[in-house]
Amino acid sequence: MELIERSAVELGRMMRAKEVSPREVLDAYIRRIEAADPAINAFTATCFDEARTRAGEIEAGLMAGDDMGLLAGLPLAIKDMSLTRGLRTTFGSPIYADFVPDQDDLVVRFVRDAGAVICGKTNTTEFGAGNNTTNAVFGPTVNPFDHARTSGGSSGGSAAALACDMVPIATGSDTGGSLRVPATFCGVASLKPTPGLIPFERRTYPYWPFQLQGPMGRGVDDVGLLAAAMARDHSIDPMSYPRDPRAFLGITPADLGGLRVAFSPDLGFAPTSRAIRRVFDDRVGRMAGLFAEAEVAHPDLGTAARVNWVIRGLQYLGSQKRHYAEHRDKLGPNVRLNYEQALELEVDDVVWAFAEHGDLHREMDRFFGAYDVLICPGATVSPFPKEDLYVAAVDGVEQPTYVAWAGLTNALSTTGNPVVCLPCGVDEEGMPFGFQIVGPRRGDAKVLRAAKALEAVFADIPEMARPVPAL
Repeated sequence: MELIERSAVELGRMMRAKEVSPREVLDAYIRRIEAADPAINAFTATCFDEARTRAGEIEAGLMAGDDMGLLAGLPLAIKDMSLTRGLRTTFGSPIYADFVPDQDDLVVRFVRDAGAVICGKTNTTEFGAGNNTTNAVFGPTVNPFDHARTSGGSSGGSAAALACDMVPIATGSDTGGSLRVPATFCGVASLKPTPGLIPFERRTYPYWPFQLQGPMGRGVDDVGLLAAAMARDHSIDPMSYPRDPRAFLGITPADLGGLRVAFSPDLGFAPTSRAIRRVFDDRVGRMAGLFAEAEVAHPDLGTAARVNWVIRGLQYLGSQKRHYAEHRDKLGPNVRLNYEQALELEVDDVVWAFAEHGDLHREMDRFFGAYDVLICPGATVSPFPKEDLYVAAVDGVEQPTYVAWAGLTNALSTTGNPVVCLPCGVDEEGMPFGFQIVGPRRGDAKVLRAAKALEAVFADIPEMARPVPAL
C-alpha cells in the first residue's frame, strides 16, 4: 500500500514510531496533488514550501522524543471559508479574491497546535452558499468519479481532495449540508458536530445553531482523530461546552445488536428521488437484521424546510448586508437570491420560525428517547451536472428554493443534531452513495461509534464498500 493510501491514524502511528518521516509523507502527498489536482481543481492555494519547513520541525521534535500533538506530521487541507495566516483566503468570492489574512481562525490555530502540516486551501461555494462547489474566482471542483458532475458543496474541494488521496484529513464547514453532501457525492466521511462542540468565533449570530466547523476524512477513525484536535471548550463561542476530546480517539465500534435504529428515506418530507430511495431500501434490507430493533420511522419535521429557509435568510441578512450594499454586482445568484428573499420576511414569519424551531428541537429530543440512531440518505439525488448551481427539480417536481432539494441535510442542520456521513458503495448511476447517521444532541461520540461499526460491516460487502476513484 502506498503512503498516501494509508489512513491518517496509521500514518501518525508510523511517524511516531519513526518508520517514516513527516517530510516523506508530505512529499508523497505533494506529488499526488501536483498529479491529480489539475483535473479536479480541489485546491485554491498551496503552501508547499512552508509545509516542508513545518514538516521538518515536526520531524526534529519526533526524533527528539517530544510530544508534537495529535496530528503530528499529518498533511491537512483547510477549506477556503477559514482564515489562514499568510495564505490567501477568498471565501469563494471575487470580493476577497486577493485577501491574505494576518491571523488564523480558531480551528486553524487548533490544528496547527496539534502538529498538522497545512499544505493548502480547498475550494468552496461563494460564502458557503449552495451545494455545488463552483465560484467566479476558481471555477468548479469536479467529482472525482465523473468530471462532468459536481463534487457537492460547499466543502467540495475538501471532499474531492480526500477522495483522490491528495490529503489524509481536511476541514469543512456546514450551514445546511456542506459537510455532508460533498462527503456523500465523493465517497468520504465527515462529522457535522453538535453546535458548540467545535468553537467558531466568526458565526454571524453567536447563539446560532448553524455555521459549524467540522472534520472530514476517508474513514471514521480519521474523522474522529481530527475532531479530537478541533473540539475545545472556548469562551469566545457561547454555545461551547465542556467535553472530553479523547472520546473521539480509538473509536470503539458500537454493539449493533444493542441499538434501536430508525430508517427514513425522506425524514417524512424531503424530496428524495425514486432512484435514491431504491438504493437506500436495498442497503437497509441488507443490514436491518444487525440491530436490536429496526423500523422505518422518522420524527415529525414537517415544518423544518420553512423554518430553515426563514432562519437561513436572517443569517444572510446579517452576514451579507455590507457585501450587498457595496458589491452587489460581484455577488453570485445564490447569495443575492437568499439575501433578497430574506428582505421580504415579515415579523410574523420570524416569530413563527423561532417558536417552531423550539418545537423541532423538542421533537428530536423525544424521538431519541425511543431510538439510538436515525439513518437516512446523505443526499436526495445522485451527483448532478457541474454546470447546475443546484437541483431545480427532483423527479420532475420543481423545487421552490435553491436549497429545497437538500431537505435531508437542511432539516438536520435546523435541529442541531450530530451527523456522521458514511460512504456505502455506489448508486444506480455508479456514483458514490452514503448514509447520514444521526444521534441525539451532544451524542457525537455515540454516533461515531455506530458509524465505526457499520463501516466494518460495509467493508466486508463489496458493493457496499467505500468507492475509490480510478485516476
